Amino acid sequence: GTENVIRACCALSIPYLLYTSSIAAVGPNTSCEPLLRGDEDTEYSGEVELPYGKTKAMAEKIVLEANGKKLSNGGTLRTCVIRPNTVYGEKAAFLQELYLLARARNGALNYLEPENTERNHTYVGNVAWMHVLAARSLQLKPELLAGQVYYCYDDTPSRKGFLVRLQLLSSADPSVRLGSHIPYWRMWLLIQLHRVIRAILAPFWRPQPFLSVPLLNTIVTSFSFETDKAARHFGYKPLFTWEES
Repeated sequence: GTENVIRACCALSIPYLLYTSSIAAVGPNTSCEPLLRGDEDTEYSGEVELPYGKTKAMAEKIVLEANGKKLSNGGTLRTCVIRPNTVYGEKAAFLQELYLLARARNGALNYLEPENTERNHTYVGNVAWMHVLAARSLQLKPELLAGQVYYCYDDTPSRKGFLVRLQLLSSADPSVRLGSHIPYWRMWLLIQLHRVIRAILAPFWRPQPFLSVPLLNTIVTSFSFETDKAARHFGYKPLFTWEES
């Protein structure tokens, strides 16, 4: 799909392309090595394991290599990449699902990640605003933005995912409270048990896998960043405060 977009840009002389990637394109890697408060220039080795992140990384490479390509009218293609992280906002499906699970447990919001795990969260309106500013500035200042990568960020106060989820859900329903931590070994065993059940019942019923070990490993691994590159390059600052978000 990304290759088709690049070909279309060149054939139709579309001079600017802003690609929405994901932090999952970078990590955590297959060894689940933590990254604490890095930035766009932080070196991080290895490949990602989950198909979503792996294909995002491949697409990023295609987009960045296309920067400087000649267009059919003799012009030049300019590209840059934005990497959102965990995005929350109105009608976010993962929040709706967590809320229903919490209600089923008398309001207890359980969580998988250890309490020292760090992840960034960004409100969807601020992610969209960063796209607007980057798309505008890529046209006005291509010599600065072309070939660059930018992480999304705002003033969401915590890098602890379970606390962000608790604040978001309890603001809508005060009965939601922080539950207990689910140990890694217990979830690992549940995943293996689910795989056995799927194999046994395969001829008659195929329940959807609710989690995989690579995804579980990603959830429990710290992968956070701290940057102001978007502010420096194209004047980004969050359009919505944490309270508004």
